[in-house]
Order: sequence, then C-alpha cells, then structure tokens
Amino acid sequence: MARNTSGFFDGELAVLRAIPGAIAADSTTLTDANFPVAAAISCDGLDTIFLGVEITAGTAPTATLELLFRDADAPDGSRWKRLLLGATPGITALAAVAAPTTAVLAQNSDLQEIRCFGAKVVYVRVTAVTNATSTTNLNILGMPGQRRPARR
Repeated sequence: MARNTSGFFDGELAVLRAIPGAIAADSTTLTDANFPVAAAISCDGLDTIFLGVEITAGTAPTATLELLFRDADAPDGSRWKRLLLGATPGITALAAVAAPTTAVLAQNSDLQEIRCFGAKVVYVRVTAVTNATSTTNLNILGMPGQRRPARR
C-alpha cells in the first residue's frame, strides 16, 4: 500500500523517492515491476502536491516528473494510469489532452504544484532528464499543496 512519507502531511518538504546513481527517465512500461506500490505515496486528503528535485553532481542537470495513478482491480500492465486532462476551464475545449507533468525542474530549484485529486496510491515518475552525465543521485521532493474539499 502507498506510504505516507515522513513529514509529507505535516507541510514539510520530504524526500518522496531517492534514486541513486546517474539519473535517467523511468520506464515507459507501466507495470508493477517497474513501479512498485511500496514506492508510491498517498495523496489522500490533498487536491495538489508540490514537487521538486535535488540532483547531485553533473552540469546543469534537469528532470521532468508526472504522477501515475493505480487501479488495483486492473491486470498488471494496466494498473498504472496517466490522467489525460483536457483544457482548463475558460480555455477552448478542443485543446489536446495530455498527461500533466511538471515543467523542467533544475537541480535544487523551485517546487511546482501538480494535481493529485486525493488519490490514495500515486507514483511520482521521472519522464525526462537532461545533462545526466556525471550525476550521482536524484531526490524527488514533495510537500502538500491544496487540501481536497470536504465531501458533503
């Protein structure tokens, strides 16, 4: 089951994933072997979270992140899902749908808010990296964003 990372729900910045070695994008094959539930986080009660990265070594390395959502009842290979979101309210409805990702996050840089919709099992996936040569570690950082509105 998804873990509550120490400090994550206290509004503190927490390491959601620590990836040793040279940084690289995660697999595009969405299976439990590539994205173990034990490494997922719970966003229960949150509508958004903030994500950032710390990258050790290298020259101007960056990473881009996205959230994967788990459907426990689906067969392996179909359990992890991307949410393809359309245009935001007030924008032309014919805009192309896309999985939300962070902007390119630089080493020890800003945090970016991304929607998690209160999902209980969420995996933070690295979708792209640049300038990975000589990097030795990637920490994915997170902290709570907006609380999910209470159900009535």
